[in-house]
Amino acid sequence: MNTDDPEVTTVTSKGQITIPSRFREQFGLERGTKLMVVPTDYGLVLKKIDLPSVEEFRKRVEQRDDTVELSMEEVDRLVHEARGADE
Repeated sequence: MNTDDPEVTTVTSKGQITIPSRFREQFGLERGTKLMVVPTDYGLVLKKIDLPSVEEFRKRVEQRDDTVELSMEEVDRLVHEARGADE
């Protein structure tokens, strides 16, 4: 099958779909990968979101610590709260 050929998947009662294995492999989609669902005039588009690791995120925060007045404990708390809302 050509990689440009579409495949059909079914929405479950929980609103879940299975992404065919060849697309998961092609786009590096593994368990836990975050996808953004974008509505368009043509339908829905799935976009892989590459989130930074916790360590990379901490480095980014530390680089901005002179412009934002939050402790690392406050940042950790906010990150954990945001992740809890995602799951």
